[in-house]
Amino acid sequence: MITKAPKQKISPETWIKLGIWVGAGVGVAFGVKKVLDYFKPEKKREQTETKQVESELEKEKKNAPASYAASTYSGWASAIAEAIFGYGADFKVIYDITNRLKNNTDFLMLQKAWGSPTRLVFPTWFVFYDTGRQYTLQQAIRAQYSSDQVKKLNSVLQRKGIKYRF
Repeated sequence: MITKAPKQKISPETWIKLGIWVGAGVGVAFGVKKVLDYFKPEKKREQTETKQVESELEKEKKNAPASYAASTYSGWASAIAEAIFGYGADFKVIYDITNRLKNNTDFLMLQKAWGSPTRLVFPTWFVFYDTGRQYTLQQAIRAQYSSDQVKKLNSVLQRKGIKYRF
């Protein structure tokens, strides 16, 4: 007859040590990820694009002032984000906002209100798997809508003499 060895109990101190090591490992991994994200080329590209949008906006403001208050553009950017990434893609909201743009300055103000130059679309709450995506205004619209819908928006911009396109 084979006898089984009695089960050994794991002491609470061992569980505590294990928890500390796992917690420390997660903390180190999170710190390393943040440091590596800081040196990504996208970060430098984003800074360059932000400066470019700012300089173009200053040039366009000399030609034609903004038609609306800055808070209006911020509200439109939030409405576009909700229309694109909320429940269901509401193209009518984006079409209506595009129709309200009057000049290049308005388009650049909307682009500036969207983000610098990107906006986080989905949250990055999990440490090891980055669920969020950074999109420029143009990338977000092209990612969500068909090419026919994007052409419709671009035709509105062209008709109004706005040189920028989605």
